[in-house]
Amino acid sequence: MNSQAIRRPGLAGSSRTPGGGTCRAVPLSPVRASAGGTSGERSPLRPTRPHQHHAHPPVGAAPEHRPVAGRLANSAVPLSHGSPALRSLAASSASLAQLRERYAQALPDVSTATAVAMEQQAQVAALPRRRSGSGDLPGGLPALPALPRALARQLAQARRHLERQQQQQQKQGSEDVPLSRDALTLVLLATAVSFICSIDRAAMSVAILPMSEQFQWDDSIKGAVSSAFFAGYMVTNLCGGFLATRYSAKGVLALGVVLWSMFTIATPTAAAGNLNELLLARAMMGVGEGVTYPSIQNLARKWVPEAKRSRALAFIYSGHQLGTIGSYLLCPLLISQLGWESIFLGFGSLGFFWLLFWQPMVKDEADPAAQAAPATGASAVGSAAGTPARPLRLQDVPWGAFARSKGFWAIVAAQSTVSVGNVLAFSWLPTFYNQVYGVDVASSSLLSVLPFVATVLATNAAGWIADGLINNKVLDKTSTRKLMQAIASLGPAACLAKLALDQGQGSTASMTDAVALVTAWVSLCGFSAAGYGSNHQDISKEYSGIIYGLCNGIGSICASASIYATGQVLYTTHDWALVFEVAAGLYALGAVAYLQFASCEEQFTPASLAAQGAGPTAAPRSEAR
Repeated sequence: MNSQAIRRPGLAGSSRTPGGGTCRAVPLSPVRASAGGTSGERSPLRPTRPHQHHAHPPVGAAPEHRPVAGRLANSAVPLSHGSPALRSLAASSASLAQLRERYAQALPDVSTATAVAMEQQAQVAALPRRRSGSGDLPGGLPALPALPRALARQLAQARRHLERQQQQQQKQGSEDVPLSRDALTLVLLATAVSFICSIDRAAMSVAILPMSEQFQWDDSIKGAVSSAFFAGYMVTNLCGGFLATRYSAKGVLALGVVLWSMFTIATPTAAAGNLNELLLARAMMGVGEGVTYPSIQNLARKWVPEAKRSRALAFIYSGHQLGTIGSYLLCPLLISQLGWESIFLGFGSLGFFWLLFWQPMVKDEADPAAQAAPATGASAVGSAAGTPARPLRLQDVPWGAFARSKGFWAIVAAQSTVSVGNVLAFSWLPTFYNQVYGVDVASSSLLSVLPFVATVLATNAAGWIADGLINNKVLDKTSTRKLMQAIASLGPAACLAKLALDQGQGSTASMTDAVALVTAWVSLCGFSAAGYGSNHQDISKEYSGIIYGLCNGIGSICASASIYATGQVLYTTHDWALVFEVAAGLYALGAVAYLQFASCEEQFTPASLAAQGAGPTAAPRSEAR
C-alpha cells in the first residue's frame, strides 16, 4: 500500500491517505458498480455501500472531534432516511432539539400504529447497536434511527395522546350516529312481535283459572298444559337458530308467527275436544314461537351497531314483559265480558296484522350501497353481515367447539336457571295469589302486572347502563356482562329465599310484603338482558342466532320440566315455600357458573377453530369483521 489515495468506482473527491492526509469523499451512489479487477472494485452482483476508510492517526496525534450538531446541520440526507451513515450518527449523542423538531412535524400525521413503531425504535437507543432493528415502519415509511430516551418519552406521550383521540372519536362516532331507518324499523317491529309472542303465551296463565273450573282440572293437569307449550318451544329453539342462519331470518320468523297464531286461535276448539288435543295445540304453538328470538338475534347482529346493541336488545326484550302486562290487564276484562275463548281468538289475530308491516318494511340484508359505506352507522353493521359464500350446512357449524366452550356453558347455566324463575312467575303467579291469599281472577291478574311493569323499566335501564360502562371504558365487556348477570341472578335468589322463609313460618306473610318481594324478584331478572342476553353476540357474530337457539332450547327443557314439577309439588304438598327454595338455589347456582366461566372474547372464528382442529370444512359465510 503506497501513499497514493485509495480510489474506488463509487467514490468521488478525496479520502484519507495512509500518510495521514485527507481528501474529500462523497457517498457512493446506490447504483451498482461495474465489473472490476482486483484493485478494490466491487462485483456487479454485490451492491456498493457508502462508507469511508480511515487510517490510524500518527502516534501522539490528538483525535479529531467534530460536533454532532454540526454534522447534522450540514447533512443533506433527511433524518428519516435509513442509510447506515445516518444510523451511526443517530446512535451517537444527536441534537435533541433538531430531532424533536423533525418528529414534531411528523407526529400529527401519523397513525397510532406508526407512533408505536416510532416509540419502539426510539427505545432501541438504550440497547447495543448490534441489536438495533432496521425494518421499515408501517405504511412504507423508512426505518427511523434509534433515539435518545428523552425523545422516546415524548413519543410515548404522543402515542398515548393519539390513542385517546382515536378512542374519543370512535366513541363519538358510535354514540352520535343514530340508527338508520331500516335498523329502527327492525327494532320497533321486533319489539312488537315480542309483545305478541308474549301476550299469546301469557293468555293461558290467566285463562287456565276459569278453564280449570269448567273442565275440572287439578294442579297436575294445569302443569301439564303449561309445560306442553315449552315442549314444542324447545324443539324450534334448538334448530331455529340454524334455520334463521341457513335461510332467511325474516322469512323464518314470519312462518313462526303464522304457525303460532293459527294454533292460538285453535285453542278453544282443542280444549272443547279433549286434553290431548289441547296439549298438541299448545305444543304446536310453542313450535311457532321457538324461532322468534333466534331470528331476532340474527337480524340485530346485521343491523344494530355494537355500541348500541345492549340497549336495542333490552328494548326488544322489554316487549316480552309488555305482552305479559297486556295479557294480565286485558284477559280479565275479556273473560268477564266475552268468555275465556275470546282472548285466544283476539290475541291470535294480532300476528296476522303484524305480518302486514313486517313483510314489506324489513330487509334480511343491508343494501349494497350501505355495505360500501363507512362503518359508522347501523347500515354499516349490516355490511358486516356480508353475503353468504354458499348456503350454510349442518357440518359447517362447529358443534364440537360449542360443546367444549366454557363461555357457551356459562350462558347455558345462567339462561336455564333464569328461565326456570321466569316461567315460575309467568305461569304460576295468578295461581299463587289465588290459592294463598284467596283473590279472584281479576285481582290476581292485577297483582301479577306490577312485577312486569317494573321489569320493563329494569330491562331498559340495564341496557343503557351496560352500554355506558362499556363505551366509557369504565369496565371491560366481560366484567360488565358478569355485573349485570350477578344482579339478575343473585338478587332474585335473595328475594325468593325471603319469600320461602315467610311462607314456611306457619303464618302467611302479608300480601303487601309478598307483592313487594315478587316485584323485586321479577324486575331484577330484567338485568339479564344486558348479561347473558347480550353475551351470545359477544362470543360469536357468525353463529349468534344458533348459539341463542341452543341456549334457549336447553333453557326451555329446564323450564318445561320445572313447570310440570311445580304442578306435581303443589298437587301433593301445597308447599309454596319448597317451590321458592328450589328456585332460589337454581338462581344462585347459575350465578356462580356464569361469574366463573363467562367470557366476551370472540370465539368460533375460522382462525380459532383451525387452531383447535375443530373448524368447519369451509367458511359458511364471509363476513367483514
